[in-house]
Amino acid sequence: MLRWSRLLRGRPPPVMGHAKRMRFAGVDDNPSVTHKPWDTSEPLMADYGWERGKLPKFRARSPFHRQQIARRMVTELIRKDYVIVGGARAPALRILADHVVELAKAGDTDSRQQLAYFLHDPLMVDKAFDEYPRRFRDMNAKYAMMTRLKGRRRSDNVAMYFVEYKNRDMSDNHKGEDYTAGPERFFLPPRIIETEKGIQRPPHMQMAFDRWASKFKTEEFHHWWRLRHAKLRYWGVRNVPHPSDVDPLWTEKEEEEWHNEMLANTSDFEDFDLDDDSYEAAGEGGSQGGSSSLSGIGPEPQKKY
Repeated sequence: MLRWSRLLRGRPPPVMGHAKRMRFAGVDDNPSVTHKPWDTSEPLMADYGWERGKLPKFRARSPFHRQQIARRMVTELIRKDYVIVGGARAPALRILADHVVELAKAGDTDSRQQLAYFLHDPLMVDKAFDEYPRRFRDMNAKYAMMTRLKGRRRSDNVAMYFVEYKNRDMSDNHKGEDYTAGPERFFLPPRIIETEKGIQRPPHMQMAFDRWASKFKTEEFHHWWRLRHAKLRYWGVRNVPHPSDVDPLWTEKEEEEWHNEMLANTSDFEDFDLDDDSYEAAGEGGSQGGSSSLSGIGPEPQKKY
């Protein structure tokens, strides 16, 4: 005769209390995905997750948005040589920065195309392939460094990290830059250490930076800046000044003062006459005791003992 308690409660659990799982309980004999959508061993193609071998899965609205954040972070890291990010973005950015250097040191066309697909700015692709092979020629891994900052972000209490590339002394674009204090405006070049005041940047990179910074000095950006203040006030953000009280971020007077200050800090340029045929550079062979010739023939090869 069956007991009424058995009919009411159903069958008892097979194991009472804490039970140990079987050996192959987690193995899926019939996986739904038999192959990964892409090769995650390729640089910049790693998947996000919390398992070993995956990039830290920082918070985003969607996987597409997470990839957009990663591209923006890597582009700005190449542009400024440092980025301040919060939370799980920092270790992911440090790993992606190493992938960028690996592609740059490879130097082939496929690597350049892969980095061009990933970054937002094509000029940063040229900068990475021009600078990083020479800068990291004596290193084989861990090209980027992640430093925990002292405070946390005030809004959401997230830990902040300072991610930067190592070996800055070998960089023509960032040698001597001081990151202890930011520039007066975010679109101005970073501060320079006192011992490196007369350092010169490559002209094409300086021109590219000036072009990037020039869009923040226009009247169109000031109009957008005031409109952004109006939207923030409409959205209910507190302590946002009225658009009529917002001053332009840059004026003609500040541009002139900054230009004069930059000219005062830089060393004196030698005036070269490009039409002068009698000019001779130090490495053309004439300074080694021989007669200077303008025939275009290079110096004699030196004997190796």
